[in-house]
Amino acid sequence: MALKRCPRCGNEVEATSPTCPFCGYSFDEEEDTDKVRVKVKSDYEEVVPIIEKIGDKYEFLQVIGKGGFSKVFLVRDKLLDRKCALKVLSPKILSDSEMLERFRREAKIYASLEHPNIVPIYEVGIYRNLAYILMKYIDGITLKDYIKQYMKKHHKPLPIDEIAKISRDVLSALHYMHSRGIIHRDVKPANVIIDKQTGRAILADFGLAKRLDESGSLTRSGEMLGTPYYVSPEQAKGEKTTPQSDIYSFGITLFEMATGKVPFIGETPFQILMKHVREPLPSPSRYNPEIDPELERIILKATDKKPKNRYRSALEMMKDIERLKLRSRGMGVYSSRPRIFSLKNLVLLLLLIVFFAGVLKYGSELRTYSRRAMEWIRSVVSRPSSTGASLPPIPRRSPVSFTLFSDLPARVYRENRLLGSTPLQVKLPPGTYTFKFVSSAGVKYRKVKVRRDMKKVAVLFKTASIGKIDSTPTAEVYLDGHLLGPTPVKNLRLLPGPHTVKIVRKGFASAVKRINLKDGERIPELRFNLKKLPKGE
Repeated sequence: MALKRCPRCGNEVEATSPTCPFCGYSFDEEEDTDKVRVKVKSDYEEVVPIIEKIGDKYEFLQVIGKGGFSKVFLVRDKLLDRKCALKVLSPKILSDSEMLERFRREAKIYASLEHPNIVPIYEVGIYRNLAYILMKYIDGITLKDYIKQYMKKHHKPLPIDEIAKISRDVLSALHYMHSRGIIHRDVKPANVIIDKQTGRAILADFGLAKRLDESGSLTRSGEMLGTPYYVSPEQAKGEKTTPQSDIYSFGITLFEMATGKVPFIGETPFQILMKHVREPLPSPSRYNPEIDPELERIILKATDKKPKNRYRSALEMMKDIERLKLRSRGMGVYSSRPRIFSLKNLVLLLLLIVFFAGVLKYGSELRTYSRRAMEWIRSVVSRPSSTGASLPPIPRRSPVSFTLFSDLPARVYRENRLLGSTPLQVKLPPGTYTFKFVSSAGVKYRKVKVRRDMKKVAVLFKTASIGKIDSTPTAEVYLDGHLLGPTPVKNLRLLPGPHTVKIVRKGFASAVKRINLKDGERIPELRFNLKKLPKGE
């Protein structure tokens, strides 16, 4: 029987076969040059056993990624007709007990995670000296490439709304992981994928992830945990990593989104690591003078050298970024230093000058035409119809603008169409609408009757509450560092978790109480009795 060799996977197949049964290669599109044949063959020859194992179910399309210890292939599920990503680890992995253990750990961690901003995994296996992970294929680009493309096209960093959206997605994934005792340890723009279809930011690559309760280290001698440009000071020193290590790495990622640059560079990885340990972070406004001061404060807090001075959780950092987004929308500006003499403003000023010059010259004629037009409209509307009744008034259905809020980050749908993520500004005519809110805590439907006086609609997934905060004498109430006003403060709705209540009055000793609220818990009252300070203190 005559045989021919497949240029993609190197297997021999029947000469009359139109496609390779191992990798799905079409011989009608066979390359003409030996150089291309050798390159394609080299990409597939190491994974022939995997092709033999799953080739009947999956069609191998192309190589989409290569690393020091793995290759990633784009494959098609023939039965379900969907694209998947197949990560195949080098044969050296199974011969190295340490690397094999790392693979097993990555697979277990992947399998335990289910979150909309984490790449879903379909299958994990080991077959004839090859280890593989089959996962969902995300058609998108890395955040690293996204930042580069935006800078090249617009000559400025990402806008604050885009930064807030990406940050919310990544921090939501990190909070989900940390709440399950897992640290990523390699947060960086290259490990965040922007989905082209949904616009969601998705966290990927859990090769260095570790559980908080794991002991020991799986790091080779001289091998770096994480990437030097984004690594936390404690990782650089080989100390214990915590969720604050991921927060530091995301703070550096946030720095790059806001400025287009990484804060520390050097000729060697060691030089960069020492800068993370010893040198203060450069001010982001040094690279982007138009950065919002509040965004700069968030970056500096997340990247403090001491873990205890950073955000206590990814959720706390996400709350600050959400407040920043709302404030920037309310102000309608990106920074506190707008450029007055921009080309756009000069053109608007020129148009205003021309308009007012026309009003001064032709003002009386314009007023006359306007008065006559209004009289004609009134006469038409009040003209009697054939029945003798006047025409009904023209109904006004102008849209109403309002905001959709939720206590947990959620995607909002209407009629199965994604509108965006909360908090979301919506503009609709008066009427009744049904919105679908999808969050990490589940799905909620909310029927909303839009009225002209409507400002906002809130949906609560998980809430706790405090009925009243009071003090003797009256004093200012601070909740988690934010001023609420003078006592008494009533009917507070809060997210479950730790909170700090501080009561302050001049001439009295401040009182602080830390509480940890559970889902659905209600504290009827928090009362404080302040002690007066001696004179002179």
